[in-house]
Amino acid sequence: MKRLEDILVDKIIDLAHYVLSKIIKPDITVDKVGELTVYEIEKLKQKYGIEGIIIDVDDTLRKKMKSIPRCNKEWLENLKGRFKIIILSNGKDKKIEEYFKEIGIDYIGFALKPLKKNFRRACQKMNLPPEKVFVIGDSLFDDIYGGKRNNMKTVLVKGVEEEER
Repeated sequence: MKRLEDILVDKIIDLAHYVLSKIIKPDITVDKVGELTVYEIEKLKQKYGIEGIIIDVDDTLRKKMKSIPRCNKEWLENLKGRFKIIILSNGKDKKIEEYFKEIGIDYIGFALKPLKKNFRRACQKMNLPPEKVFVIGDSLFDDIYGGKRNNMKTVLVKGVEEEER
């Protein structure tokens, strides 16, 4: 059973999230990253001139520090040849970092999102201006607000695949 303190903290977080949702608006909202098919992203590329993608890991590509489900790994692989991709995470996970290194995707951990510094660093690594970059993530504050304050287009992901298909 939850303690009263934990219930209050949950309610305060819910309230903060509600307030943020009224102020911070993503350009696109999807239930899971897989909804952003290559075809859909190609359309967005034409519409916005997108050439690069910054992607969050936790609760965007994987759930609760588990492995990335195969469907999301395949999704990343399909995007790799079409866009410059970099992972920007507030966490630091050596195992995940090594996985991204193996598949040729840069990883910036301890990113301190929504601060501008590492969003800019990610753009520099991709050699792209912020206007040509999409930020994909689950957090209105860290990912969406962070992207918006750097003049990037944003995609809010509501959930993540939890199991292998």
